[in-house]
Amino acid sequence: MSRRMLRWLLAAITVAAFTVFVVAGANANLGASNFEGNDGNLVVDTAGNHDWVNAPNLSVGVDKPTGTTDNSFGQGAKEDNVNTTVVSGSIPNSKADLARFAVAGEVIGNDTYMYLAWSRANQSGTVNFDFELNKLAQPDLTTPGPKHLNRSVNDLLINYAFQGGSNSPTLTRYHWNGSSWTNDGIISGTCSNGATNATTVADTLGGNPSVNRPPQQFGEAAINMTCAGIVPAGACESFGSAYVKSRSSTAFTSEIKDFIAPVSISFSNCAQLTIVKNTSPRGLDQNFSYSTTGGLDPSTFTLNDAGTNTQVYTALHAGTYSVTEGADPTGFAFNNVSCDSGDTTITDRTASVNLVAGDDVTCTYINDQQLGAIQVTKESSKNGNPPLAGAEFSVTGPGGFSQTLTTGADGTACVDGLVFGDYTVTETAAPAGYNLDDDQGHALTVNVNTTCAGNPQSVASGAFLDTPLTDISANATSQAANGTASHITCTDANNNVVGESAAGNTDPADASATGLMPGTYVCTIVIDP
Repeated sequence: MSRRMLRWLLAAITVAAFTVFVVAGANANLGASNFEGNDGNLVVDTAGNHDWVNAPNLSVGVDKPTGTTDNSFGQGAKEDNVNTTVVSGSIPNSKADLARFAVAGEVIGNDTYMYLAWSRANQSGTVNFDFELNKLAQPDLTTPGPKHLNRSVNDLLINYAFQGGSNSPTLTRYHWNGSSWTNDGIISGTCSNGATNATTVADTLGGNPSVNRPPQQFGEAAINMTCAGIVPAGACESFGSAYVKSRSSTAFTSEIKDFIAPVSISFSNCAQLTIVKNTSPRGLDQNFSYSTTGGLDPSTFTLNDAGTNTQVYTALHAGTYSVTEGADPTGFAFNNVSCDSGDTTITDRTASVNLVAGDDVTCTYINDQQLGAIQVTKESSKNGNPPLAGAEFSVTGPGGFSQTLTTGADGTACVDGLVFGDYTVTETAAPAGYNLDDDQGHALTVNVNTTCAGNPQSVASGAFLDTPLTDISANATSQAANGTASHITCTDANNNVVGESAAGNTDPADASATGLMPGTYVCTIVIDP
């Protein structure tokens, strides 16, 4: 073999080896992420990975159809302008006509990953697409007219640029300093990767109808935001919306043209903690107090299942936070607290949650309502206090509660399901043949969780005794026709008349009295011949 042929063969082997290296690198995922953001397509090539068909926390925007209804920035709009104008009309052929864009992201460990994608409806070679991520929502950019863009300090802009014929983009990051975009430099290949499509791909971003995109009409990128110095490890940096724009040239000060209206971003590296108050049964009107540690604001709060029963803490940094429910309100007993996820420790009525970036933990406190019961007992005051049926009682209490009870054969009546509080028990009607000895209300505080089938509370023993009543009568009748006439007077021990016959002397003479309490009664009969 000649030296010339040998040199050619070695060169060919070297090129082949370099080509294999480039391909392998192009298909490598970024850091700990399994998102295939460097293969220039939308489908999962390796089982268990993510791509745009199953991107985590995906948000997608779709441009208006190409033509006279398509919208763009007009009147020489630049990236630093916050007061701009939206116009309608065809995008110039020399400019990139955007079709769709997507933003996705996730938190892995303490690192925040963001994934970007775009597709365009034409092929204009060089691409300069600016992805703008804002903390605040933007105005409606789908309608023509003047617009004021809502930007906050440290809002983010990622420029996605590549030259025609290349499949590898350059990613440059900017931050909003309050009045303009500050260039923070190119994001290194250690912290990002990306690619455009080298062959035709099916664009199905966000589950939209499939459109075939020829080479370099689809692009993607993956960025480790923590590695790139955009989001510190474990920090809370939350963006609320995102949109994409095209520029007329590589110069950052060149005009911006086509755009796709902003969409809400559905991922955040901030943590969130939600506290929920449930009563059993649900929806009871009772305030419950809480205290916290870890710097939560507010540090104390109250919840009520009949009104505001949720306290949400958003934009939390990684760290440990605890929430403790206060003492049980009257009539309630703490049941449990449980948290649906996260690194959580439960101690009695305290939930301690160790949040990491991206966590969204909900802890629910449940308290059981305590309900009491009142039993009344009706007895006779005589003959060993036998039980009496048919006595009526009124029970009144908190919240306008009022109920009438009638004693049964065993002399008792009961009502349960009573909220804790102060009640009044009053006998309103005695059984037939008995005197209502006590018509005063008796106070009773219900504070024992029980039912009528358990151990109901009652007014002190012997409070409701009724006395049996007696009827008396006296009669005088002459044995001889028109023989005698009489008058009868019956009196009690205090000489009060309780019964008397008709005025004067009559024959016969009758006197009676009903419903007499036990005592001494005297009926005097005067017979007048």
